[in-house]
Amino acid sequence: MTETISVLIPAYNAEPFLAEAIESCLAQTRLPDQIIVIDDGSTDRTGEVARSFADSITLISLERSGAGVARNAGLAAATGGYIAMLDADDRMTSNRLELQMELLDSRPEVGIAYGHQLIFQDGEDPAEHHANGTGRVLTQCVTGTVTCRRSVFDAVGPFSNDPDTIEVLDWFARIDDQGILKASVEEVVLYRRHHENNWSTQNQNRLKYVHMLKTVLDRRRAQ
Repeated sequence: MTETISVLIPAYNAEPFLAEAIESCLAQTRLPDQIIVIDDGSTDRTGEVARSFADSITLISLERSGAGVARNAGLAAATGGYIAMLDADDRMTSNRLELQMELLDSRPEVGIAYGHQLIFQDGEDPAEHHANGTGRVLTQCVTGTVTCRRSVFDAVGPFSNDPDTIEVLDWFARIDDQGILKASVEEVVLYRRHHENNWSTQNQNRLKYVHMLKTVLDRRRAQ
């Protein structure tokens, strides 16, 4: 498989943050071959911010459809043999893709490469925290740290389009069901921003979490 990388950035009302996310992709020591921004029906200037990067990105504009539909639209447009994921309010560290491609090249049995995430508050400089060894670092695999082989999607399928399901957690559950191997580069690869509109701060998403767990359990019982 050719070593081409497509970065998928779903975005909804991400005007304050999107430029930083795109710039972090363009500053990679191993540049991606394609950066796809999926504007999921934003009502702010998200689309204008994306278009300001002109030929550096591919912009897909949707009516408001939800994160699963947006991610799948990006996946359908992706030409890379590898897919890297990034949320519109976060930033890649400059060597993320280089580190993860080295891992995937050296370990063909691994389908998904991820890494650590450094949490920062909106308005802070995460690179300064990183350089100084400050800030909170988490090690679990989350979507924004993932670079994976395109073949992973061939095995487990696309993201769920169910608006009541947390599409990324359902996707990870199907990856586990298929026994696809994940491995971490054991370094910070993502600066993950905390702000007042984070998905995790919205109470209605607790119901989605319960629905998603039921869906996963029902699927596993049926196997």
